[in-house]
Amino acid sequence: MKRVIAAICGLAVLGVMGFSQALGTPERPITMLFVPSVKVDVIQEVGPKIAEALSKMTGLVIKPVIAADYAAFIEAMITAEGDMFGVPTTDQYCQITKANPGVHARLAAVRAGYPYYFASIYALREKGYKSVYDLQGKVWAFASTRSTSGYVIPKKYFNQLGLSFAEEKAVGTHANALIAVLEGQADFCTGYGSPPLPPDTIAEALKAAGWRWEYGMDPELWLWDRWNNNLYPEGIRGYCRDLRYAIATEVKVYGDIWELVKKVGIVGVVGPMPNDCIAFAAGFPKELEDAIVEAIKTHIRSPEGYALWSRPGFYEWYDVAEIDDSFYDSYRMLAGYPIPPR
Repeated sequence: MKRVIAAICGLAVLGVMGFSQALGTPERPITMLFVPSVKVDVIQEVGPKIAEALSKMTGLVIKPVIAADYAAFIEAMITAEGDMFGVPTTDQYCQITKANPGVHARLAAVRAGYPYYFASIYALREKGYKSVYDLQGKVWAFASTRSTSGYVIPKKYFNQLGLSFAEEKAVGTHANALIAVLEGQADFCTGYGSPPLPPDTIAEALKAAGWRWEYGMDPELWLWDRWNNNLYPEGIRGYCRDLRYAIATEVKVYGDIWELVKKVGIVGVVGPMPNDCIAFAAGFPKELEDAIVEAIKTHIRSPEGYALWSRPGFYEWYDVAEIDDSFYDSYRMLAGYPIPPR
């Protein structure tokens, strides 16, 4: 909090020096732009609360705006004139910086201790799919063609395998994609994945031994007993925090999390990919930017802030890590984007 106060004090000095005093005032608020990637109604509820908290912490007027869709988010960030920061997905960020290298990342999401994520391929277990090759000729649902985990990386993966589908359905959000599978409108969907968490009975021992789940391991470890084709018994069962958890928590008509895990399995995973981020528009004043970055770090590490940022149906951020643009170079190489000169 001391660093937040120090950064804000610096703003007063800048005002004396003739810095743009209008930005961050009611006459010219700073826009905090949210991407509608999970559940729009939850983002509409949580986004303004986060913006309000950051406003109180910094003394800046921050206006929350939810983009109409992925394309609108990208266009807004590219064309913003130094008065916007937002929460782009990984692929959005790389598209934005390709068009406008002045846009820059400052913080990356950390979920359950991981700075990366991956795409999971979800399908009803009753379908009996054993591998991704069983998806040939089926109906695929995903959030948007601009979604990193929903489409961009899975599409490249499917193309590499020579797979084609009867239909590719963009349905707006990750939640809608899984609902399409549950409602029989699609055979499978792709969306964000999250590492399974171990049961409490062994979590501390694993942590003490320096062991944790890493990409490439079973995405349903501690959740689904593949040998017996059933849930692991309580007591040795871990925790599911992927897209199924968001649906179970926010769209309660499909049952609790364990009912959903029994219904919906993971056919495969694609990745890994660096997590999404907090990015600032080209020309955003550095001192204001520093104040907002410090406020976000303080807010997400507070009980009240953590409850908002980590909420299922929102973005499920548990913490943030300081980064720069080079954090996304590995993804750029994977997805075929140019690495910008620095």
